[in-house]
Amino acid sequence: MADEALAVLDTILPDYSFSNLQETVFCEVWEGKTYAEIAESCGYEHSYIRDVGFKLWQRLSVALKQKVTKSNVRSVLRRYS
Repeated sequence: MADEALAVLDTILPDYSFSNLQETVFCEVWEGKTYAEIAESCGYEHSYIRDVGFKLWQRLSVALKQKVTKSNVRSVLRRYS
């Protein structure tokens, strides 16, 4: 399911190249993991993962012209799939 959501991201932001970490954060959030869990599994600080996520949600918010957050990303992107 996260792969389908990544495909939607590519449609929304076709000219943006996501880093491996951004894709990981997106997919793990999509699967319901917390930033702390993602940080632990990836070997990064919690605050760094939170910042990566925050910047990703900001970019999506601008592209979609509506607020996207960690808690609503699934419902927002379902409308575009």
